[in-house]
Amino acid sequence: MAKNLNICIIPVKKCKIYFNEDDIEEILIDYILDFIEYDYQVNKFFYPLLAEKKDDEAKEIEKEIKKYKDQKKRLIKVYKDGILEMEDFAEDINVIDKKLAELKNMQIDSVDLIKEAYNPAHLIAHRDIEKESLLDGKMYKEMLLNLWVLKSKEEKQDFISRFIESIAIKKNEDNTLSIEKINFRSTFIEQVDKLYEKGVVDIPSKMETSGNLQNISTSINLNKKQVNEYLDELKKEMNINYLDLGKYHFNGEEFDETEGIKNEIATYKDKAISFKIKKNEKPIRFFAIKEMKNYLVKPDYNVNFSVVTHIVPPNNKKKKNKNK
Repeated sequence: MAKNLNICIIPVKKCKIYFNEDDIEEILIDYILDFIEYDYQVNKFFYPLLAEKKDDEAKEIEKEIKKYKDQKKRLIKVYKDGILEMEDFAEDINVIDKKLAELKNMQIDSVDLIKEAYNPAHLIAHRDIEKESLLDGKMYKEMLLNLWVLKSKEEKQDFISRFIESIAIKKNEDNTLSIEKINFRSTFIEQVDKLYEKGVVDIPSKMETSGNLQNISTSINLNKKQVNEYLDELKKEMNINYLDLGKYHFNGEEFDETEGIKNEIATYKDKAISFKIKKNEKPIRFFAIKEMKNYLVKPDYNVNFSVVTHIVPPNNKKKKNKNK
């Protein structure tokens, strides 16, 4: 992996030092698992649409992807045979990886998410149903790890290069490594932006439960109708509860503690929304629905926050939680 990621000790400008791949993988593992999850969801929910969309444009993109993958295989063979120097190999591989990333982005662009048989609310619901079913059996993270571990060395390099342009690694005084900077590929960022606009990319948020921080997915680009469609779909498979946490005013810089419509379920103080749930409820998703007021002058709008909880058997929780 160090070979084609331009990994250097800061502030060295030209990469001349390569680290052990296992050490790099260890400090990147959180990013890797996020990439694995993202890639898994895209492949499962979006590329099936591409399989049905076999027009000339889609076929040409597939043809180009195959061409560059074949070029990469030949290049790796030449390098392994000792014909190509490391620096030349890394430079050529980077060019191919960049082109492959662009083509992957073009695949997503070729799908019109409005015209195709596509419902973002249903998609998010199916993802949450699958995730919760695996989490109940403690299998979700294990599944992501297996998707990574089962990859070959070359597959891992290919996978990482789709998302990361370059990475700067710092060697600390105790000989441990830490990440100084990561530059993500512009094509990856563009792809995420497109899916974000459609409301299907989650925003990672932190929630405090009984003094412990945990991650929770947040959707912000869906409307009220879509939220109701999500709830209807979820209820087909899960026992859930929906809590309306109230409407809060954003003044362009922060949420105002004195303005906005609130209810008895939640309070806003010290830049955090606090609410109570029953001991057998597990929060699985937040929603933040914007109501724009005067955006031309400055960002100024109300946001209605809500949370969806999965009602689980009481013996899975020990005490009542207070959340922020």
